[in-house]
Amino acid sequence: MSGYSHLTAEERDRIAGLKAGGLSLRAIARALGRAASTISREVRRNALDSGAYRPHVADGSYMLRRQRTAALETDARLAAYVTDRLAEGWTPEQIAGRLRLGIETGLRAVCAETIYGWIYRSAQKAGRLWRFLTRHHARRRKRHGRASRDTIAEKTHI
Repeated sequence: MSGYSHLTAEERDRIAGLKAGGLSLRAIARALGRAASTISREVRRNALDSGAYRPHVADGSYMLRRQRTAALETDARLAAYVTDRLAEGWTPEQIAGRLRLGIETGLRAVCAETIYGWIYRSAQKAGRLWRFLTRHHARRRKRHGRASRDTIAEKTHI
């Protein structure tokens, strides 16, 4: 189970068959070689009102979620609001917090990470919105842990 991959249509079919056979979610996870939380999330997210799990409905829902467009790409008013606040010196966290409060009527709330992604997307780089961020970097730093310090060879640690 190294790495992350989306469930396939075949795996969804197997989940439905094993669930109909009365197996527990953990047993289904073992049979598929997946984490139990993955199976639990899939069944909870795509269960019908009756509680039944239909793999074809689940696969269709998955496709719809994948095709969902970004809020800042489609809502010109929201994009203008975010751009104006950035120009005023606000951080994406402050903008997201303000939108979450619902004070700005008619604007959809988006999280700070959505705003950062929109700023660093190639279409927005031409607009140079990254200049308004606290750290004026055109490229975003990768999210990895700190590099380990060099060690001295043959040194006894105390």
